[in-house]
Amino acid sequence: MKSQQNASLDACDKESFKGGFENAIPQVVAEVSDLLERCPPRVSKRVRLEMAEDMAWGIEVSIPHIKTLEQISGDLSQVDKGYRILEELFRMYLRRAKMRARLKPGEDFFDYFLRKYWRELRPPYRMKRLKQYRIVREGLERLLMAVVSHPGGIEAAQQLTEEFERKHLKEYMRYANALNARLNSYRNINMDRMTHQNITRLTDLYRDAAAAFENRLRLLVGLNYIARGKARTYDDLRKLGYNELLQAVNSSDNPLLHFLQGSVDRHVRNALMHAGVSSSLSKGVVSFADRKNEVEWKMGEFIRRTRNLILTILAVEYLEPLFNYARAYYTFAAVRYLRANPPGDSPVCSDVDSTASKAARATA
Repeated sequence: MKSQQNASLDACDKESFKGGFENAIPQVVAEVSDLLERCPPRVSKRVRLEMAEDMAWGIEVSIPHIKTLEQISGDLSQVDKGYRILEELFRMYLRRAKMRARLKPGEDFFDYFLRKYWRELRPPYRMKRLKQYRIVREGLERLLMAVVSHPGGIEAAQQLTEEFERKHLKEYMRYANALNARLNSYRNINMDRMTHQNITRLTDLYRDAAAAFENRLRLLVGLNYIARGKARTYDDLRKLGYNELLQAVNSSDNPLLHFLQGSVDRHVRNALMHAGVSSSLSKGVVSFADRKNEVEWKMGEFIRRTRNLILTILAVEYLEPLFNYARAYYTFAAVRYLRANPPGDSPVCSDVDSTASKAARATA
């Protein structure tokens, strides 16, 4: 019996895989907890066994279908067959998870997947009502659709985001965790009053928010270059300072980045990094001295600017999930075009790209 199981798994020892996966779960949980700077939760043996069993089952049922997909790979005349194979796999996964999929008229399982995915990405209503959050979210969606619609944009953006995760994700999470901790500690404090304590709190908030935003800004600028057909490596982007990144945002050559204009004041950010902050309670202003430039904000302006920067960061946190959605939508659109227009001996690739691009842009 065991030999039959091993044969169905294509020479992969199912029990060994389950044991290895079960043993790896605590390490994965620990790494994610370290990233979030939280104590790792205890994962019971029963839960680990269930997760390992589900993973082994998924591999076992997928292998025959994957072999078929490999055999027809590259044959555009077999697109419809490949589409139906993937849809059947998706049905099996949903049945395993005991999820009831209620399809709308004319909808297949990929439509259902995209619809449910988009529902999860919808911002909370209380956030959507806030102008700054809404502006950034809409601008982010336009930028990502421009990226995936550009020839080769999906692959370039995937590589760029992976480089960011390898080299800067931990640093970004450290700043983001510090920012969240400050926000939670100031939750019940009236920040409208101009006191030395509140000025100190706001300067700490703005400094941490600006530091967290710098890494995300570098990634957004890189995506803009991809959308323009001038992709740059992540190593090249790392050489850009904060001022150069903000200049790219304000440049007339980069309209896709204009939704970020005013998110950060570079003179204020530089002053905070070099302790160039002073205040006058009698005048009701906070001064930020950055070498030859000095910026003065009233307390209300300081609060508004800090709030807008934090809302910008919260909206940009959806970057990777929105990119995954746009990539999936674009891919499904291209496959549907090929199903509806089976290629002959001389397929017109440009028509495929054009049709899929229009379909992807329709969700912007």
